[in-house]
Amino acid sequence: MDAQTAPNTVYMTTPKYVFLGRSVLDSPGRKVILVGASNTGNGFQAKIIQPNVSCAKVSNLGVGGANIYEVKQVVDLVHEVQDETVRRSNTFVIGIWYGMFVDSDVRYADPDRNRGDTDIDIERYRYGFYRRGSNGPVEVLPAKWLDAGVTFLRPLLVLEKLTRDARAGVLYLLTGHSADRTDAEREMAVMTDKEKRDALNYWREGMGNKKDISREEIEILKSTVDGLLLSGEQVVIVDLPIPAWHRDASPYQAGYNQALKDVVQQFADRPGFKFMSMVDLDGNLDYSDEVHAKPHLAKVWSTRLAGLAAAI
Repeated sequence: MDAQTAPNTVYMTTPKYVFLGRSVLDSPGRKVILVGASNTGNGFQAKIIQPNVSCAKVSNLGVGGANIYEVKQVVDLVHEVQDETVRRSNTFVIGIWYGMFVDSDVRYADPDRNRGDTDIDIERYRYGFYRRGSNGPVEVLPAKWLDAGVTFLRPLLVLEKLTRDARAGVLYLLTGHSADRTDAEREMAVMTDKEKRDALNYWREGMGNKKDISREEIEILKSTVDGLLLSGEQVVIVDLPIPAWHRDASPYQAGYNQALKDVVQQFADRPGFKFMSMVDLDGNLDYSDEVHAKPHLAKVWSTRLAGLAAAI
């Protein structure tokens, strides 16, 4: 399952693909399941990793803009379609960086959603699979009926896809550009000084202009890792690099580094836990913006992860 291919499917977006397409993960045999935000999505390419990990099926469930809480939600969605035996065959690779440690009521505060509702929550409610309860989402359609529900929805999903593609086509005709950059465009991108300043301001605002990363999100990560290990699953925490100019200028990096150190120390001796650092991959010209690896660097990320995954 590669949620990064969502734009080419009837699901269109990664949150929708993860929510509606996850039943394929209810299968025997080893599974390497990548979860995280968009830099996990674009930096780790399943098509590169899979040929080097013949002993397991590789899936990328990275969701753009995810914080740690939403990553936990994705893990929970996978568990919903699996029984205990299947779960023990999971290896969750959790890609993290400082921008994911922000409280949900800050990250998900758009005026067109209920404050704190993640993109996964929106997909839960969108087609009636869940209803809103006083303590959060309440399941309406049991996960065992997920495929039947998706089959029923397919005509609507196709219509939505056709509508979106038509809008994209009109945009291209009017501007000569698509909404998303191509790999070639991303490979050639070089940020200006103004773009760097704007990016730093963007992340300060995105973190709620707070002085440090969220302690609550740190605890959610620890709780998630602990729960996975207790259930017999394996966990790989990956410290996702960002370009050196961003890392060195961010007021949040020091707090993140300390939190990462604490997490690794807490779980280092637990069976099934691994940690992968990529701090050496911080070249300023290797990133298309302040966060995302260019295609040539994504190959390096993917090859490195494949080597670790193959050895587990």
